[in-house]
Amino acid sequence: MTQRNYCILDNHTPVKELYIIEKFPVFMGCVDTPVEDDLFYDQEWGVSDNGLVQLKTLIDPNVLYENSHTPGSVGKTWQQHHKRFFDFIQDNSEGIDKYLEIGGASGSLWNNFANLDEEFTYEIIEPSHQESLDYRLNYIKGFYETQSFDQKYKCIIHSHVFEHAYNPIDFLRKIFEDLTDDGIQFISIPNMRYWLKMGYNNTINFEHTYYLDEFVLEHVLAKAGFVVDKKVVDNHSVFVKAVKSSDISNVNVDFSYVKDLFLDYIYKLKTDVSGIVDNIDGDVYLFGAHIFSQTLLNFGLNEDSIISILDNDTKKQGKRLYGTNLNIQSPEVLRGVKNPTVILRAGVYTEEISSQILEINPSTKFV
Repeated sequence: MTQRNYCILDNHTPVKELYIIEKFPVFMGCVDTPVEDDLFYDQEWGVSDNGLVQLKTLIDPNVLYENSHTPGSVGKTWQQHHKRFFDFIQDNSEGIDKYLEIGGASGSLWNNFANLDEEFTYEIIEPSHQESLDYRLNYIKGFYETQSFDQKYKCIIHSHVFEHAYNPIDFLRKIFEDLTDDGIQFISIPNMRYWLKMGYNNTINFEHTYYLDEFVLEHVLAKAGFVVDKKVVDNHSVFVKAVKSSDISNVNVDFSYVKDLFLDYIYKLKTDVSGIVDNIDGDVYLFGAHIFSQTLLNFGLNEDSIISILDNDTKKQGKRLYGTNLNIQSPEVLRGVKNPTVILRAGVYTEEISSQILEINPSTKFV
C-alpha cells in the first residue's frame, strides 16, 4: 500500500482525513480460493481544501487487478452504454484508421466497432490479456501508464477507466504525448454526482479512488492541455470528446459540494442497512456478486441471514464472493421458491434486474 498525502489536482495541497471504512475487501470479484486468503484494508477517505474527496490509502495495482471481475460486460444496461458511447465516437469523428482503447478487457466496446465494414486497426491495452479472432484487433497486455509505444494514435478511447487512475493528470499527459497533434480523446466516466445522490454503493472504492464528475474532468483535462469539444451527460455516464489546445482558460477549482455529497452517501448507507433483514419471513437472497453486496455486508448486513448471492455472470456462478462466505448462484434458483426476498441495491441496474427476477418468480419481494 502507498499513501496519497496530496491532492490529485495539484500534488501539493494536503489531503485531510474525512472518513474511514474499516476492513474492506481488496478485490471486488469472485474467487474459488479459501476465505482465509482474502485481504482486507481500511478505506481511508480524505478531503483537500478545494473540496475534492479522494482515497488516502492506495492498493498496489498488481494486487487490486490480479483477477478480472468484468463488471462492464454483463447486462442490458452496459450493452446500451457501450452502444451509446460507440455512437458518440462515430458521430464526432471521421477518417480514423487506428484506435487505441485503454482498459477494454471485456471487448464490449470493440464489439460495436467489429460490425463496421471498414479497414482499420484497433488495439486494446489491458492487464487482463485476451485473445482476438479478428485481424483488426490486437490486445496489448499491461498497464497503460507504464507502456511505451513506437507510434502515435489519431484516437485514444477509455470507458470507465479514468476513475481508476492513481495519478489522473499524469495519465492524461501521457495520452497527450501518445496522440498525434490533431488527435482525439474520447472518454466515458461514471456520473458520480448522480450516483452519490442516489446512494449507489459502487461509486467510490479501492478502484475508484477519487470523486469524478464532468466538472472535475474538465479541470484535469485543462491541466493536461485538453479542452472539451463535445459532452453528453446522462444518469449513467458522462461522454466527452477532448482535443489538444494551446488556449486553456481557467476552469473551476471549487469542489466544496463533494464533501457533503460523500457524507450524505455514508449516512444513507448506514441508515438503509440498519435492520434490513429484520422481520423478513422466508428465504433471503442478495443480488450482485460485486461491490454492491460487499458494501452492504461491510456496513452491517448480517451475512448469516443470506442463503446465497445471485448474479447473471456465468463466470461468477459456483464461486465465492471475495471477502465473504457466500456462494454465487444464477437467479434461476428462485424459480419455484415460495415468496423469496431479494435484497437489491444495484444502482442504475436495479430496474433491469428486478424485471428479470420477477419474470423468473413473480412472488419475489424486494428490499
